[in-house]
Amino acid sequence: MSPAYLGSEKARLDLGADCQPAASRRWSNVPDYALDQGGPVLRPHQRMGVDFANVTVFDHLRDVTKQYPNKLAISDGTTRLTYSQLFQAVEMLSHRIAAVVPNGQAIGILQANSAWYPVAILASMAVGRPSVPLNTRDPYSRTNEIVVRARLSAVIGDGNVRPVGLAQDVHWIDATTSITPQVQPIPQSCSVSVDAPAIVLYTSGSTGHPKGVVNSQRSLLWRVQQYVDACHINSDDVFLPLTAPATIASCREVLAAVLTGATLHLAELEAIGLRAVQRLVESEGVTVTYLVPALLRALMADKPADTFRSLRVARIGGETVSWTDIALLRKVVSSTCLIQIGYSSTETTGAQWFLPQDWPEKGASVPVGWLLPGIAFAIVDERGRRVQPGKSGELLIRSPYVLLGHWENGAVVPAESDPDDPDLRIFATGDLVELDSHGLLRIVGRKGRQIKINGRPIEPAELERVLRNAPDVEDAVAIVTAANELVAFAIPQPWAGPAFSDELRQLVRTKLSPPLCPLRLHTIAGIPRLPGGKVDMTTLAEIDLSARKIAPAAQPSNTSELTVHRIVQHAWNNILNTRVAAGRWDDAGGDSLKLLQCVMEIESAIGQELSLEAFTVGMSADEMVKAVVSAQAGDQRARAQAHDAPILFLFPGSVGYGPSLAAFAAAMGKVARVAPIRYPALAMILRGQNTVANMADAAVEQIRRVQPAGHVRLLGHSLGGAVAFEVAARLLAAGRTVKFLGILDTSLLGERSTYWGMIVRTYQRIRTNRVTADRMVCRFLAKVAVKTGFEAQLARILDRYAQDEFNATSFRTKLELQGQLRGRAFYQWLAIPRPTLPITAILFRCARPNMPLAIGWDGAFAHLDVIPVVGSHFDMVTEPYLATNRPLIENALKQTYSAAELRKREYRPST
Repeated sequence: MSPAYLGSEKARLDLGADCQPAASRRWSNVPDYALDQGGPVLRPHQRMGVDFANVTVFDHLRDVTKQYPNKLAISDGTTRLTYSQLFQAVEMLSHRIAAVVPNGQAIGILQANSAWYPVAILASMAVGRPSVPLNTRDPYSRTNEIVVRARLSAVIGDGNVRPVGLAQDVHWIDATTSITPQVQPIPQSCSVSVDAPAIVLYTSGSTGHPKGVVNSQRSLLWRVQQYVDACHINSDDVFLPLTAPATIASCREVLAAVLTGATLHLAELEAIGLRAVQRLVESEGVTVTYLVPALLRALMADKPADTFRSLRVARIGGETVSWTDIALLRKVVSSTCLIQIGYSSTETTGAQWFLPQDWPEKGASVPVGWLLPGIAFAIVDERGRRVQPGKSGELLIRSPYVLLGHWENGAVVPAESDPDDPDLRIFATGDLVELDSHGLLRIVGRKGRQIKINGRPIEPAELERVLRNAPDVEDAVAIVTAANELVAFAIPQPWAGPAFSDELRQLVRTKLSPPLCPLRLHTIAGIPRLPGGKVDMTTLAEIDLSARKIAPAAQPSNTSELTVHRIVQHAWNNILNTRVAAGRWDDAGGDSLKLLQCVMEIESAIGQELSLEAFTVGMSADEMVKAVVSAQAGDQRARAQAHDAPILFLFPGSVGYGPSLAAFAAAMGKVARVAPIRYPALAMILRGQNTVANMADAAVEQIRRVQPAGHVRLLGHSLGGAVAFEVAARLLAAGRTVKFLGILDTSLLGERSTYWGMIVRTYQRIRTNRVTADRMVCRFLAKVAVKTGFEAQLARILDRYAQDEFNATSFRTKLELQGQLRGRAFYQWLAIPRPTLPITAILFRCARPNMPLAIGWDGAFAHLDVIPVVGSHFDMVTEPYLATNRPLIENALKQTYSAAELRKREYRPST
């Protein structure tokens, strides 16, 4: 409903009709209006059209791929897929799904927030198999419960390691494993209906068990269409959705990106941390992001300058949005950035709008927008009667885009349909809302006990079921505090031991997803009840408030630790809004997102980034202090140097970054912060990313993320020298400065070893225990496969038949196969003409009798220095030769340091 409509006489008449008794008229239809009103009206984009939701997702993807075959579609920092590679991956995976999952049955997807998650979603839609995304951060017990309840016959994962407890009769499909591309198209795509079940998203259920909400492709496409037409999304956009993959928001963001030709970046927030997300937004020039208010507060708390200036659209939803959230966001984005507020649920669309810059603040929260076209709505009281204008009531929605129903025992239990029109389904949202004088929807509360934590709907009943089933628990209840916190109370059985509370909390962690774990768990003698028998929620809230007034922890005596303790205590109290830092983080009201914010605040105070591995939601304040002190003490000098020293990007040879190069990188840590480059893995090589150019593209992506600005320094060994050359060319073309390019004995003359020389070298390496005989057998097998063109078949055989005791052999063979294919790419690259780069490079050359000094690098650079090193091509970076060669490399590297960089490197912390 646009402002123009809402201010019209027609709106007044419609509103009057809506307020008539329920028997006369119950539903109000939302008229069509311009979704981009108040948004990017002048930005060019291709409207989706009236038939967009009538065409399958796979057919849309095919059309987009024809338009943008070589454009980057998806990147997760490790895997990069162009649209042609994405389409090929979807096709290949869809064949594997169709082969093991009967038509009509669902398939699970247990994927982190990586490039393979969209591939799995799209592949299941291509063959009409409903997908069931599973949360990788949920405990295995909950994941396996969903697998059983959904009757899944297969699960798509990442790697060949099955989850603990997954039934053996459930097929495990590794999405990253390559298979031979199929020549024929997917015949099933023509018969897939947009109205059939497409995705099943499990949320917290009021019955105490997870419930599976079923949506069709039509309902997903309708969400995408309204999103794209409102925000004018096109192929120039860069997406970074900051939401968990197994959510309806993630589905909308993924589909909106790949069905418009945009670029989609994915990241695991809890794995990389808030600062890494900030760097990612800036380095990739992200234009569209979605985030929940809790994440907004954490991500923008330190008001990072210019980090979010590239944002064109910031969509906020999932929870109540406060005016304070809006003020915080507007401080860090440009004045032209559009702030879109959205309201929807897993079951239905709802409302959205672009918040004007000058909209007056009224009430504690921001209106969630105008109700969207395509739905009819009613706001009713407890007896199902329409409320008077301006009054609050429960929002009911009737639409063909509402959920199909719930997934139970492998089938859809249909949602309530309209008696007058079976094509329309009805959903009672449970949200108490009201329409204000502008026609904007405001959320004023919930009808039931459901809450949203970091955008995920949570039903306390699921927590209560787990607690009550514990053998040491007599009874339990969970409440939701005024601060939207989940708090539990449990009565112990007479035989319960002193560790009752800790054991119960551990049980919850192993049974439920993190948002369902209570922020506080209290042991009580009895549950207070009202005269009518209902639980006295007010008294329980008072008990919780009283229990939080814990005595402060003892202060440490050590001076440096005392300083850290004060910093930790300040961050703890600030994030959790408490007066003392005591007890455990989760007991004090903290969750994983708040922990990330706390760590970032500590980092700002101590001027040093911290490893997220050292911090958990179950740690105490003292343990947090020790983690910070540990990061500063002990090897503090090396840590400070590693943090402050210039970055050196290390390009490995064809076998990749292994133990030898890792030891070399550690030794170089005294003068540089070594960042190893990862090349496309075997699965991606067999899918077409099999050239040095592909390796260089992946490397440039990693460099942009790690070091978005400043002088770049590169060092490549063997094949890595060629990749480093290509990367330098790309960086220079992009306006970056390549300050150092070191080449560790990479020869461009293409000489190959004689058979006798290869035999002698192999014998010596086996005799000196530098390589095992079985690995040489794996290498021989890989060489034969590549030589005969059977590498894809060998990979398929290894994935299909190499199990259990043969896993190690399979792994080694695939590693060798990967190396051989990269080596072949190197020799192909040698035949391609290369430009002369306008920089100085340094060649660290091993003894090569009868070979030219530059070993083929003549004319590749404006100037080339050649430094002789000891050892052979294979062992020059290992002991005993490393002791001689490392100082030569370090000295050459230090010659490129500026005075400021030298001062940082020579920093010595006080002790």
